[in-house]
Amino acid sequence: MSAATTGSSPGLARLLMVGLVAGLLSGALGVGGGIVMVPLMVGILGFDQHRAHATSLAAIILIALSGAIRFGWAGEVDLAVGVSIGVGGVVGSTIGAHVMHRLSPEALKVVFGTLMILVGVRMAIGGTPDFDVITGALAVPLVGIAVGLVAGIASGVAGIGGGVIMVPAMVFLLGLGQHAAEGTSLLAILFTAVAGTRVNLKNDRVDLREAMVMGVGGIVSAIVGASLALLLEAPVLTRVFGVFVALVGIRMMVRLARSRGSGLEGAHPGAEPERGGGQ
Repeated sequence: MSAATTGSSPGLARLLMVGLVAGLLSGALGVGGGIVMVPLMVGILGFDQHRAHATSLAAIILIALSGAIRFGWAGEVDLAVGVSIGVGGVVGSTIGAHVMHRLSPEALKVVFGTLMILVGVRMAIGGTPDFDVITGALAVPLVGIAVGLVAGIASGVAGIGGGVIMVPAMVFLLGLGQHAAEGTSLLAILFTAVAGTRVNLKNDRVDLREAMVMGVGGIVSAIVGASLALLLEAPVLTRVFGVFVALVGIRMMVRLARSRGSGLEGAHPGAEPERGGGQ
């Protein structure tokens, strides 16, 4: 059964609106935008959860590509780091799909949610890390692959976007500036979004028409968001991103607490976590 038949198709205007909002966030903060798209698609457009995740991930391909090109045009994309993180992300997302069936998703959400809050607060405070960043022709791509692995696994098991892990890791571990970290993150997200969409297409979860409409909406706003990010001073943008990451972590913990209180986690052990290739 086609994904298009799993729920009513929303109007083009509403799909474009969701894509515009997601693209603006994606371009401004170097994330996929799925953290905005999935809730809007479920709550406003009436998508079921699986269809929302899969279609969002497909739309993110166009959105992330647009933002990455804008950052790249400004010279704020590290190609080598982006490719290494992207390769790690592809592997990590595959591992994450297996891990979530063997380990407790709740425990992993607590770990990653706590990590996001701590990292977000650290970035919001600002300042330079008091440890040396990683350098070296071999060390940098290896660390990039490791970061991609972690981001991909987190995406699969904890429902968070890869960008909220990639960007802080590039700033703190690899010494990239905030602008370059965001642009490079969008490049890396392309790898995980394409890999995840291939799987979702095989499972007949993606509505390519709806994904294309949202992606087209996001293309324009991602360029606008990236342009706004490039206008901000790096320390200011770092603090804004830190607040965003901390809010992602808090949101994850609140949702987990609510689901535990209502018994939803126990009632639906096989529920689909939010995919992150694009968030």
